[in-house]
Amino acid sequence: MASRLLFLFAFTIYFLSVQAQPARYRAAIDSARSLVERFVAFSDIPGAAVSVSVGGEIVWSEGFGYADLEQQVPVRPERTKFRIGSVSKPLTAAAVGVLYDKGKIDLNAPVQQYVPGFPEKRWPVSLRLVAGHLAGIRHYRGQEFMSSKRYATVGEGLSIFAGDSLLFEPGERFSYSSYAWNLVSAAVEGASGEDFLNYMQEAVFNPLDMNNTTADFTDSLVAFRTRYYEKTEGGTTVNAPFVDNSYKWAGGGFLSTTEDLVRFGHAHIQPGFLSDATLSLWLTPMKTNAGEPTGYGMGWFVGEDGTGAPWFGHGGGSVGGITQLIVYPEPQVVVAMLTNSGRVDYGDTHQRIAHLFMPTPLSYPAPDETALEPFLGEYLLNGDTPAKVFLENGRLYFSRHSGLPELLIPQEDGSFVALSGNTRHRFRSHPEMVVEMPGREGEMVGVKQE
Repeated sequence: MASRLLFLFAFTIYFLSVQAQPARYRAAIDSARSLVERFVAFSDIPGAAVSVSVGGEIVWSEGFGYADLEQQVPVRPERTKFRIGSVSKPLTAAAVGVLYDKGKIDLNAPVQQYVPGFPEKRWPVSLRLVAGHLAGIRHYRGQEFMSSKRYATVGEGLSIFAGDSLLFEPGERFSYSSYAWNLVSAAVEGASGEDFLNYMQEAVFNPLDMNNTTADFTDSLVAFRTRYYEKTEGGTTVNAPFVDNSYKWAGGGFLSTTEDLVRFGHAHIQPGFLSDATLSLWLTPMKTNAGEPTGYGMGWFVGEDGTGAPWFGHGGGSVGGITQLIVYPEPQVVVAMLTNSGRVDYGDTHQRIAHLFMPTPLSYPAPDETALEPFLGEYLLNGDTPAKVFLENGRLYFSRHSGLPELLIPQEDGSFVALSGNTRHRFRSHPEMVVEMPGREGEMVGVKQE
């Protein structure tokens, strides 16, 4: 009887959500739901949520599976709070943007201007370079990602890395660092004169109606917070180990919902929350000292997908949760996806969902199946990583590590670009009749296995 009532409850929520969906998006929603169901089944995810907004209107929002497996509590996208990992960085960048618009922070000043307790290094370090992962501040080491220690203040969290040398001269190269954002949060405190979490609430969450976004406190109850899960090597779902993210609120310590995140993403499409000048600066990729673009602005990855469509966004990995937030500014489409499990493979699911809600459907010339036939099959990338190239329903796909297949978009020069935009594939026959598949990502070479 209890299980029947739970089913009826879940079905009622689903039915009401479907009825509330704008009719013009019904086909897109059906296709998107199929993509998410494939994604959830592929990674055997306990619970997931997805929300899509178009022009600032949430047109689809749905939960899949359970926020709590043991108690069979369904995911509710409007209130189930997931760990968002590094999607915390653009949230923090928004607080910096508010300060910048008010003239309270100088991005080019030495960071010690706002964090006087941070030790001076061999070279000066500006807040701009810190936020752009160009400052040479290190990332996690050893088991630091699994920290269970409680840090009472942002300043205490700096102690983990403050005494370490920079990895390189600032500006020399891009090196991703969550600890860099610890330093950014300390600068927010110095510039605002307020506690970091209080300022985030006042300057970002309240103005954007992000009523279900908060720090992942372990010393208090948080309403509708999901439980966290991980997979064993054998593929069994278990409770994730206990961690305390108080050492990195700014870089990976917030909880949120998909609906809060799409509202946040949309607020960066047009001026309003931030000024036009600040948005432009925040969403322009920085460059190294040698002038090489990094693909990262102020807290946002920025790029083009395989169709040439501009996007900005961020992914997030945390213990018991993986996140994707992507914004396509020209059609004003925002997609947020959250899960309560680690070891999750999104592939290009979030980007394929976004294209379903665009005014112009994803279309391109069909690949020449006859010409591609010799190149279909199993590959080894760089000699040890299995991969596969295959055709399905007239589209070419590539999968790595037995991961989710990614769509390959034909280009005029005969190459194929992944919809994610991360890799370019050129298929050619080696003089010795070995088939190779070079990729832009690390210049990988795939040798076909006969």
